[in-house]
Amino acid sequence: MKKINVKGPIISNDSAWLYRYFDWDAASPGMLTEALEDASGDDVVIEINSPGGVCIYGYEMYTAIMNYAGKVTVHVISAMSAATLLVCAADEALISDTGIFMIHNTQSYAEGDYRDLQMEADALREFNAGIINAYVRKTGKSREEIQSLMDNSSYMSPQTAIEHGFIDGYMFGDPNAKREGQEIVSTNIVAADIQLIPEDKAKNLIQLLVNAGQKEVSTVIQEGQPETILENQNEQKSSMAADSDKEKEGGKKSMTLNEFLTENPEAVAEVDAVRAAAKAEGKKEERDRMQSLDAIAGTVAAEMLYDAKYGENPLDGPALAYKAMVTGEKAAAAYMTAAKMDSEESGVGDVGVGTPDAGQEQTDESDEMAAYINRTKGGM
Repeated sequence: MKKINVKGPIISNDSAWLYRYFDWDAASPGMLTEALEDASGDDVVIEINSPGGVCIYGYEMYTAIMNYAGKVTVHVISAMSAATLLVCAADEALISDTGIFMIHNTQSYAEGDYRDLQMEADALREFNAGIINAYVRKTGKSREEIQSLMDNSSYMSPQTAIEHGFIDGYMFGDPNAKREGQEIVSTNIVAADIQLIPEDKAKNLIQLLVNAGQKEVSTVIQEGQPETILENQNEQKSSMAADSDKEKEGGKKSMTLNEFLTENPEAVAEVDAVRAAAKAEGKKEERDRMQSLDAIAGTVAAEMLYDAKYGENPLDGPALAYKAMVTGEKAAAAYMTAAKMDSEESGVGDVGVGTPDAGQEQTDESDEMAAYINRTKGGM
C-alpha cells in the first residue's frame, strides 16, 4: 500500500518550489495529484500533519481524493483548517492517539467602504457553504450544527472528532478500551550520546571493512545498499558475553577502527583517503557558503552578515536572506505598535485622517498602516 505524506501548510503549485528550496514541509495540489497518479488506482494511505492553508487549494486536493479510483485511508496526526477537507474526502479516516482536528470559518482581509466589506462577508459565507458540504457528507450532521462548530473555531481531541463523525477510529486501536489480561511493559527511551557518521562516509568505511575481511561487522553491503542487522537487547547481551568468553579463551574480540588499522596497515591508505575526501568536501561546502553570503552582502545589515559567517549558528546566503526578510517584517510590526502607542499617549490620534464633514469616521493613520501590513497575510 502506497503512503503519501501531506505535511506542512497547504500552498499553491506556484510557490511549492520555494518550500522545496529551503527544504520546508509543504503540500500542494500538484504534489498530491502526482502521488495519486503514481499509485495507479492502488489503495493508498495519506498521512496528514498540517495546520491548513489556502482554502481553494484545499478544495482542489479534496476533489483529487474524491476522484481517486482506489481506496484512500487517511492517518491524522493533526488536521486543521483546510487540511480537514482532505480527511473528509477519504474513504476511511483514522487518528493517532495524540492527534488534533480543528475546523473554523474561512478568513480573509478586506478594505473599502461598507459595500466592499459586506461583499467580502458574503463571499466568505459562500466559501463556508462549500466546506460545509464536505463536512455534512462526512459526518451526516445538519448544516446548522456544522456552522455552529465552525463559528466556535472548534479544536477536537481524537475522541471528540470521532464522536462528531469527522474521524472513523484510532490508528492503533482505542487507547481507552480495557484489555483483560494484558500486561503493560514499561520501556525507557533515551537519546543516544554518540557522534553520528555521515551516511556516505559510513558506507565507504563499511565497504572498506567488508573488503578487508571483517565479516563480524553488523552491516553488510548488498548491491551497493547497506542492510543493517538489528539485534534485540538479549542478543546484544549474549554477544557481549560471548566476546568476553572468547577473550578469556584467547579468542578474538570485536576491534575498534584503530585496532583494525594496527593489524591491517595496508588499509591505512584507504582510510586516509576517505578522511581526506571528507575534509576536502567540508572545505568546499564552507567556501560555497561564504560565497553565497558575499553575494547578498549589500542587501543585509553588516552585523547580521558577520553573525551568519562567524556566529554560533552559521547560515548560508538563502537562509540569511530569509532571516533578513522575517526580521524586517517583525521590525515593521514592532515599529507600528510603538507608533500607535505614541499616538494614543500624545493625543495626536484624535485629529485623524478622515473627513467628518463628508460623513466619514475619523481614523488613526497608524491603524490604517497596520491594517495594510495585515492585509498582506491571508488564507483559510
